[in-house]
Amino acid sequence: MSSGVFDIIKTLINWAPEDGSSLPLHVLEALGESLPVLGTVLVQDQIPPIDKAIFAQVKHQFGNDFGVQAWYLRSVGDDTHSIAYAHGDHNDVDSFDQLANVIGLGATWRIGDNIRFSYDWGQNRTDFGRFMNGNTIYNHEMGTSDFDIAGRSNGSTPRFWVARVDIGKADTDKPGSWNAFADYKYFQHGSFFGGNGTEGVPDRYMDGIKSFTIGGGYVPAKDFLLEAFYTFGAKGIGQRDTLYGPEHFTLGDYTRIQMTYKF
Repeated sequence: MSSGVFDIIKTLINWAPEDGSSLPLHVLEALGESLPVLGTVLVQDQIPPIDKAIFAQVKHQFGNDFGVQAWYLRSVGDDTHSIAYAHGDHNDVDSFDQLANVIGLGATWRIGDNIRFSYDWGQNRTDFGRFMNGNTIYNHEMGTSDFDIAGRSNGSTPRFWVARVDIGKADTDKPGSWNAFADYKYFQHGSFFGGNGTEGVPDRYMDGIKSFTIGGGYVPAKDFLLEAFYTFGAKGIGQRDTLYGPEHFTLGDYTRIQMTYKF
């Protein structure tokens, strides 16, 4: 009944709020009126945090200067996550009950007393990870701005790897000591779940991103540590959906300076 009343009002007074937008109006929502949403709705991918997980790790040292490790992480007790996406004139829904099934390998090589090189590699072997690492399928007529959504294509098993070199060691018990490092990070979308532990890089620079970071620390006095980090060259590994199809993207450079006092 209310829908018919609004139709009559719109016809009599030629009512076209917000330039005739078909999006729901808040004033109508307050009155309990529900209007259909037409077109494409853009949402940001949200990878849920892992609540509980099983973790196992093994390490082995070859002499004094070279070591390797392998580790395994599997989320447990995950809620079922359903994701809807457009497919022509209807929505498809995919459901996932496993977020993380990650295997990782790493190695560290010490060169002399002050130089250390490390490398880590891993992948998330779940359907959820492959879904996140996929892309939306668009039908696009050349020369127009029309993009029809035709479903979604899963990607490959998302993987990550990090290569890093460290020089020196900043020891808060030794004034004048210092360290410096440089690394390259590569995390495909669907392989990262937050909480990267790097201090100098926010999580958003790790999700589907490749980037460089340089940094260092210096101990000006006992129990004080001054550190600086600079992340640059941050680029999307794949394409992300936009209103007009998938696009490559970049992030700005990120700088962080911090002082730590140990007591």
